[in-house]
Amino acid sequence: GSSNAKEGGQRTRRRKNKNERSGRGSHADIELAKDGKTPLYHKDGDFVFIDEESCIGCTQCALVAPGFYKMLESGRARAFAQGTAASNPEIASAVQVCPVNCMHKVSYDELAEMETAREIGDGRSDHRHFGGQKAHTPLHVARRGTDANHKSSWYHFLKQKCLMSSQCPSRGCYDCPMFSQPGDNPFFQKREKEAERIRLEELTALSDEGIWFRKVAEL
Repeated sequence: GSSNAKEGGQRTRRRKNKNERSGRGSHADIELAKDGKTPLYHKDGDFVFIDEESCIGCTQCALVAPGFYKMLESGRARAFAQGTAASNPEIASAVQVCPVNCMHKVSYDELAEMETAREIGDGRSDHRHFGGQKAHTPLHVARRGTDANHKSSWYHFLKQKCLMSSQCPSRGCYDCPMFSQPGDNPFFQKREKEAERIRLEELTALSDEGIWFRKVAEL
């Protein structure tokens, strides 16, 4: 319930400083169920990936939710931690005030894929202009009238790649371009139903374990 979501958000934030120093993506700090792929305290759609190539550096997200978003030296924003919709309403507010809609709610799988591509690339030299030091500088920082380097982004490239593949929509993305609203993909809905079952089972077991340990301690 909400207490589990709150606990998960607090655990993620406690690891935020370590994440910032190491340069790892925020997905690396998400606690997973025993299957190694189901977020234990977060639901798919709670995660936010910032399309940094589309970010204009307005700083609004970092002002509204400083515990989750920071401005990089390049002038772009990045998510350094992930929270839950139930316990961190400031995240929804930050997404809402973004003037260019570059903050995308995604599933854990999508977040991991995009952050990994942003950090280490995909081995293709023609994508070196995505992210990192070779990406565009936001216009308010460059003080130029055009953005000649803004060719595409990891977010748009990976979404288009998935859309054109035989895996779409059966891959079950939360943010699927084939559907008008995030979460409408029926393959995602089926997968999320199974994820809910796994979460409930494991969190119930953890709760029972805690009760048992407290009873033993009281003896």
